[in-house]
Amino acid sequence: MDADPLWIVPRLVERIWGRTDLDAWYGDAALQHTAPLGEAWLSDMGCEVEGGSTLGSRIEADRTGMLGDAAGSSPILAKLLFTAAPLSIQVHPTDAAARSSGVAASGKDEAWLVLDAVPDAAVWAGFTAQVTPARLRAAIVDESVLTLLRQIKVQAGDTVQVPAGTVHAIGAGLVLLEVQDPVDVTYRLYDYGRPRPLQVEEALAVANLDAASTPAANPADWFPDGRVLARAPRFIAERHTIGQGLTLQPDGRRYHILVPLAPGVLLNQRELRRGVAAFVPASGRPVTLGGTERASVAVLHAGPGLTSALSTLPAGGR
Repeated sequence: MDADPLWIVPRLVERIWGRTDLDAWYGDAALQHTAPLGEAWLSDMGCEVEGGSTLGSRIEADRTGMLGDAAGSSPILAKLLFTAAPLSIQVHPTDAAARSSGVAASGKDEAWLVLDAVPDAAVWAGFTAQVTPARLRAAIVDESVLTLLRQIKVQAGDTVQVPAGTVHAIGAGLVLLEVQDPVDVTYRLYDYGRPRPLQVEEALAVANLDAASTPAANPADWFPDGRVLARAPRFIAERHTIGQGLTLQPDGRRYHILVPLAPGVLLNQRELRRGVAAFVPASGRPVTLGGTERASVAVLHAGPGLTSALSTLPAGGR
């Protein structure tokens, strides 16, 4: 295939809980919206890519060359979330629930990488103690659902994993990189009285009502020159510091999505700006990552196991 990386044009999505000041991130593209912007989709099949067409059309032209071993599925979905108000309390189905109901081919695991947070910002994931469906229904009626959930205070640099079936919520004042299975199935339990439909019975059918057993934040899993940020059955998110520079040599088996976590990242000597992503095909050409030594980039790919495609450039190699 021997293709260059694809520079993805973010797809900006209006959300009732979003922000109106994202021109600092997206310039004129944000100013074209009068409603609040809550999401920037960075790797959806419908995202445009520089040079014309969409990510999906490029993938469909050569699924094996683009996706490698994951050719039978869509790529991991990466989004940026910008929250001025709380999101709904919600849940996504597990693999078993999604398949048995026929709503999707798989469930939806996700992880949140915190890029920015106001003081005392928080998310919620899982219950503090086991609840019954009756107790949860009562909490929806009296608007006390949040008190049943485990609150996690977060700051920039934190990561929270949200396995499928986990009831969760995101608070105001956050910028998150959300990494997830590309499954668009969400069941809302509570939405602060906003005029959007709830799916209480569907949510109760898939929700894990036991006390949360997973760590509040994913333990750091260090390895040379990088760190695992999140690990799910179908995706892994790694953080890599630029240092003296990195080379990514595709091996034909897995694609990589690159998302800068701070300014100062260069991809093939061109700035990879915050708020955007690049897609490196499984059978693509090697790429180099350079820039500011302390700058870091999220490297997203299908599992299992860490990527073996990244290597450090020799001193003076940038």
